[in-house]
Amino acid sequence: MTPRVRVFARTDLGTECEVCGVRFDLIGGGACAHCRRVLCARHLYGSWLRRLMVDFGAAPVCCACRHAA
Repeated sequence: MTPRVRVFARTDLGTECEVCGVRFDLIGGGACAHCRRVLCARHLYGSWLRRLMVDFGAAPVCCACRHAA
């Protein structure tokens, strides 16, 4: 039996969001390409549509940097 491929699988690596302080799995968030802050998915992407855009190659720009531009 072959193992199933898991997309967005959880890891044992985690960190805290620099905005809200919530601890999150590194798969669930990331670093902003502009300000370089490490953020949870809520503050990095803001919506599922933006997350999908980043998954398909858009730069991961956080909500604050997008609204400032």
